[in-house]
Amino acid sequence: MLFWICYIICWIPIAIMLPTIVINRKKLPKIKDGAYILCANHLSNFDVIMFNAFFGRKIYYLAKKELFKNKSTSWFLTQFGGIKTDREKADIESFKKAMKVLKDGKPLGIFPEGTRNKGNELSEIQEVKSGAIVFAGKAGVPIVPAAIYRRPKLFRCNKILVGDPFYVQGVNPKKLTKEEIKINVNILSETINNLHAQLVQKYSKKK
Repeated sequence: MLFWICYIICWIPIAIMLPTIVINRKKLPKIKDGAYILCANHLSNFDVIMFNAFFGRKIYYLAKKELFKNKSTSWFLTQFGGIKTDREKADIESFKKAMKVLKDGKPLGIFPEGTRNKGNELSEIQEVKSGAIVFAGKAGVPIVPAAIYRRPKLFRCNKILVGDPFYVQGVNPKKLTKEEIKINVNILSETINNLHAQLVQKYSKKK
């Protein structure tokens, strides 16, 4: 409830300060379609705000535990879908919480690079981690790939390109082999890179 109250109050200011065009919005699964995992390149802390504001659904996110040190920030992040996770080890608790989100038919956002890309915003994404693949396989939900054109800046129009949802490949997706995980990671990496390349090719020439 709090999320939607804030959504109604804050949408117009966000749309003015971080104007964003979502391309291929029709490819996003509807609420009736249930859960999915959103995977995109990660350029800024504003990325989460952009997806939640312009995708029209509350998207839960795995967020590094360091962001939860302050009590006020921790409360805010939790209310807006943040799931605290320890990136230094296998965090069983955060895994269970993320799986429950998917089981409840809600979207989960995972930035597969694992951290923000602080380099050239128009370059290819960093090395993709396997977490999103494992979650998608075990939960039996599709991955929705997306690409953010460039690093969000106040009052500068940005674009998000949504790709075709896909399911992970494997003999038994719930128990993927190391080789199957590697294949799916490559597919995810190539998909996001291709989406981003389309944005760069179309819009960077217009500067």
